Amino acid sequence: MRTVSGRRVAVVGGTGFIGSHLTERLVAEGAEVLAVARSEARVSSLAAVRHECTIALADICDADGTIRMMRRFRPAIVFFLASHPDAGESFGHIAEGMRVNGLGLINALQAAAAAESELFVYGASAKDYGNTQVPYRASQTVAPVCSYAILKSAGWQLCQLVSAFAGLKTVALRPTFVYGPRQGRNVITHVHECVSAGRPVRLMGGDQTRDPLYIDDAVDAFVAAACAPAAWGHAIPIGGGQELTVRALCETALAALGASVPVMSGAEPPRMTEIWRSSSDNADAYRLLGWQPRVSLAEGLARTIGGWSGRAITSTATATAIPRRAGAGAYLLTTAPGVVYRMLDRRQGVERRSVFRGGRRAEDARVLAGVTAGNGRTAAAEPHANDTYSPLVGDSM
Repeated sequence: MRTVSGRRVAVVGGTGFIGSHLTERLVAEGAEVLAVARSEARVSSLAAVRHECTIALADICDADGTIRMMRRFRPAIVFFLASHPDAGESFGHIAEGMRVNGLGLINALQAAAAAESELFVYGASAKDYGNTQVPYRASQTVAPVCSYAILKSAGWQLCQLVSAFAGLKTVALRPTFVYGPRQGRNVITHVHECVSAGRPVRLMGGDQTRDPLYIDDAVDAFVAAACAPAAWGHAIPIGGGQELTVRALCETALAALGASVPVMSGAEPPRMTEIWRSSSDNADAYRLLGWQPRVSLAEGLARTIGGWSGRAITSTATATAIPRRAGAGAYLLTTAPGVVYRMLDRRQGVERRSVFRGGRRAEDARVLAGVTAGNGRTAAAEPHANDTYSPLVGDSM
């Protein structure tokens, strides 16, 4: 039976929502993990495993830099979870999506091939299916309706093409709406914000359905995909196994919060790219991966809400300093007194120390401000906070 234990694994997008949870799981499974991030702004999401993994700062839109990084680490498995997220359509949004989800993906595939990696695990999206029939099947034709899903769907086709001429094995997962601790803005956080502000939950529609998938279950599926050769070459839909309307999901979240505010369906018009039904019964995932979700919606919401109260990153009072020497090919990043991360240095034979500098883009600077304010939280400064926001966007992929 295959396992990730003892193997070198790179997680591109390793400080993001799904990527950080996956990095934690891989470390727990005994893998040697490289978490790849665009900037230092969200390294705190890996505070729990900062002594056990290495972080590399790399812009995947820089082909040469990405190739150098992968050749230096030489992972056997590459998980690709970096993404420009779904948002309201605009020329700027589409262009950035093409840059990150298109060019960035190609560069990551080329880097994996150059590093002689065995497997490339692609984080796709159930949005690829658009408004086709549910429950989703791996064999059904995709019909994306938004630029995000169009690019995600095309990304899987590119993975298959590269596999054919470069010999790199590929597999994709298409998650439904992923939620849990450290999630970005979505319908669940929208409910929480409304409760905190004492205002009604206003929905863009409300009769749409979603299939919530708890983060731990999603991570289980990604690890299973890396260890199941029978699944390689397939794009597999995964979900929580419970289809419910967005209104019902909001009411369930309110009950979990012990709160009562009005839920106003149809308060805003739905998006032109709305997906009206989303559901996966996980038949393909069970057949190919031996996977099925284990965490119920009630339990997942309870864990998510518990995570909000304990969201602060490791405090300076409890942080344990790691040795000053990071080892060959690495340097140490200090984000706060006593809080140190091991970083991959892509330069040859150099060890150095670094202070927390923040990201390359405006939203990274906002996240940095949230971290360095002393509360350890970034909730008020999530990446892409200025993007057009719909509480019904759904997927966190």
